Amino acid sequence: MTSSNDPSTPPQTPSRKERRAAERAGRKTGTSSLDATSRSGPSLLIIGIAALVVGVAIALALVVASGGTGQEQTSLPAVSRADVAAPAQELRVGRSLGDPEAPVKVDVFEDPQCPACGLYTERIEPLLIAGPVSDGTVFLTYKDLPFLGPESLDAAVAMRVAEQLGGKFWDYHGIMFHNQQGENKGAFSQARLADMAELVGLERGAFLAEMRDPATYEKAVQAEAAEAATLGLKSTPSILVNGQLIPGGVPTWDDLSALIEAPASGAPASGAPGAG
Repeated sequence: MTSSNDPSTPPQTPSRKERRAAERAGRKTGTSSLDATSRSGPSLLIIGIAALVVGVAIALALVVASGGTGQEQTSLPAVSRADVAAPAQELRVGRSLGDPEAPVKVDVFEDPQCPACGLYTERIEPLLIAGPVSDGTVFLTYKDLPFLGPESLDAAVAMRVAEQLGGKFWDYHGIMFHNQQGENKGAFSQARLADMAELVGLERGAFLAEMRDPATYEKAVQAEAAEAATLGLKSTPSILVNGQLIPGGVPTWDDLSALIEAPASGAPASGAPGAG
């Protein structure tokens, strides 16, 4: 009889029963799964890290391709001039137009990003300037009420800088409202505001230097916004004729003319204070 320890004895193949027993023993101790993890773990970790790096690289590439982080829009059209001519120099008194002794004072509180203000500036203001302002009936004043976000404040400051650097408030005002493109989407970024400054003949470097130190201008803007709050104004444009608010926002030209003619002739105005 041959001993099982004899090297010359060929190895015996384990039976099916023996193989199953061995597998059950391995599962109980966890050795099979642990061995598999130790063998595949480093490879999976390296693959995961590589995938993460590639993903971040793709995301950054998409951000660069789109032109930034979403705060600046590459799809914005180039800054362009307003279709309406700027008011004549002889009418200008800083941020006002006309004769300071005119019988009718019209104050307009506006936000540079307000679309209704853009509508007023495009359709009503030119008629007001060409008629009652030019003939000495109305003294028109623009006032700040920026409430739609940081670009509104920057644009309000920019108009004051344009006036400070070259008496260009009304030129800048017209171009700025002409270039509205929604709220806080980059239309009034510092770069585009500087483009507008160049269009009205201001030196870009000097303009940007003032924009980077805006404290004095912002204080003046905030003072007019505080005045609006004192008057109970809650929207833009808020148009006051001799202190009386025209309700309803942007009036028709016929309605505004009637309100102007009444105090100009000495009759009481028909407009009533209220939120525009």
